[in-house]
Amino acid sequence: MKQELQLQLQSYLDGELSGREARQVAALVEQNHEAQSLLGELRMTKAFLAGNEPEVTVPESREFYWSKIEREIARAEKSPASAGSGFLLAWRKHFAPLVGVALVFFLAVGVVQHYDLSLFDGNTQMENEVENNSEFTSSFSFRSHPEKMFVVWVQDKSAETVSEVDLEIMDEVEDVVIQ
Repeated sequence: MKQELQLQLQSYLDGELSGREARQVAALVEQNHEAQSLLGELRMTKAFLAGNEPEVTVPESREFYWSKIEREIARAEKSPASAGSGFLLAWRKHFAPLVGVALVFFLAVGVVQHYDLSLFDGNTQMENEVENNSEFTSSFSFRSHPEKMFVVWVQDKSAETVSEVDLEIMDEVEDVVIQ
């Protein structure tokens, strides 16, 4: 059954249809067995709900409640703010930002005192130490900051003699380091 027909049956039961529409739905219910069974179920549900709905009564009338609300709104508008709350509002409005700025200042001073900021200076060169704990190799390192270069020369200690090429390279590196 279509949803539109179900809604028409509900409207028919509630008495919301015009005379012509109600006659059309009544004729449809007489011809369609599915519509008859749905209308019967809707009538039983309506009767069950009507018989079992709790009825709640309010001791005062609706107008009494609205008048109480109106009186409370008028009283709140007329009453001046208390003297203590005016000072608190002024404090929060003017002094709270100052307290925030002071807090940021003290945190910045604490950071500067705690850390050595000279490490972040571009002119200061950071020195790294390379340590080799191997008994089979030795190393030599060179760093050139202007050229942004770092070279590590690793040499096998087991070789008893140093070749002439190795000596020439080491001499060139020493010349660069001295300059």
